[in-house]
This record gives sequence, C-alpha cells and structure tokens, in this order.
Amino acid sequence: MSQHLPRFHIAAPVAAGDLVALTGDELRHARVRRLAVGEAVALFDGAGFSCVAAVEALSRDAVRVRVGAVRPARDGESPLALTLALGLLKADKIDWAIEKAVELGVAAVQPFTSAHTVAAPSEARRRRWQQLARAAAKQCGRSVVPPVAAPLAFEALLARPAAAKLLLAERGAVTPLGTVALAAAPPALLLVIGPEGGFSDTELAAAAAAGFTLAGLGARILRAETAAIAALALCQARWGDLG
Repeated sequence: MSQHLPRFHIAAPVAAGDLVALTGDELRHARVRRLAVGEAVALFDGAGFSCVAAVEALSRDAVRVRVGAVRPARDGESPLALTLALGLLKADKIDWAIEKAVELGVAAVQPFTSAHTVAAPSEARRRRWQQLARAAAKQCGRSVVPPVAAPLAFEALLARPAAAKLLLAERGAVTPLGTVALAAAPPALLLVIGPEGGFSDTELAAAAAAGFTLAGLGARILRAETAAIAALALCQARWGDLG
C-alpha cells in the first residue's frame, strides 16, 4: 500500500466491496484534500487494519469510498514495543511530545505524576492527547494508533512489568543512553522521562531499586520534551527501526 495516499481513519475493519462513508473529522479532512471521484485513498482503523479504497461519491454530508482489496497490515510499526512514560508537562509541551513520539513509533504513551509535577491531569486532556495520537498516526503512515493512558502515580509506574526499563536522570551515577547494554532486540521497553522539575533523589533511588537502568543524554541539560524525543530516537535507532 502506498504511504503517499491520503489516509482516513475508520471505526472498524471493512471488507472488499464495502461502501464506507467518511463523516465528521474525516469529511473535513477530505474537503481539505479536495478529493475527486475515482481518486484512491487509504483507510486504517488504528488497530492494525488498513486497505485501499476509491472515492465513489461526494456530497455535502459525506464522502463515500468503495473498498478495494483488503489485507491486514501493520504499516509503519516498529518491531520495538516501546512505551513512553512521560511526566505531566504543561499543555503545549506535552501535546508536542506526544505527537512527535507517535511519529517516532512508540507503542503506547503513559503519562504520570511525580514529586515535581506542576501540570494537573484531567480526562479532557487525555481525550485531546488521544486525538493528537490519532492525527499523528494518520500523518506519518502508521496503521496503529498508540493508546494514551490515564495518568498514573510514579509509584504505580515503577511496578509496571517490561523486558527492559530505562529512566532518564539528570544527575547521579547514570549510564549514557547510547551505551546502555540491553538484549539485542528487547521485546518491550519502558522509557521514563520526568516532568519539568525532574526527579527527586528518593524517586531515583526507588527506580533503581525497581530494576530501572538510570540513563543520561550527555553534558547538556535538555528540556523534558526535548529529552523525550532525543531518547526515543536513540532507542529506535539501537533496538527499533530508525536508521
């Protein structure tokens, strides 16, 4: 399937020959793209299904597309199941970080609260984060929309299982992320990035005790959202599909 076709999100998988109506946000997207009858488009359900369809009819209320050959796919998905655990940041910063994390291939995003968190969690914010994840997946050619979970407390986050667990720390005995020794291809990786204020000494000690490798990104102190993207890129280059 061409990654260059206009892409539209659908609620569930469809079958070859089905006529699908694009409405709501997808209709607005179709209008922006100025689709024409006969034009090919790509459909995806956000859970791994994707297919090609052709525009059959245009109306004020919907764009109707006829589904062609169907094949389950996982276009744009990294072999590394990477969960980004991100301390709650101010609205524009966390929005940007989630969008770019999806583009870099994360499997899931887990916001969390901790001692130095300044932003407050809310269900409205989580819904916005999921919308951003869906839009980013559509834009970058992924067939799966990563879930953005409800925020956890830091203590609960530490108890989550993963084949490999990394936490970015600004100080203390840290291993440069580029030299962290993991399995050649860990099946799952939990990467923890703190909020604007970083982690307390107590939190760093608790993470180490919970089996996390404390890693660093070098001599410069990066903003939390910058650190998240830099770390994701390094992880995908070493154990995923970036390169």
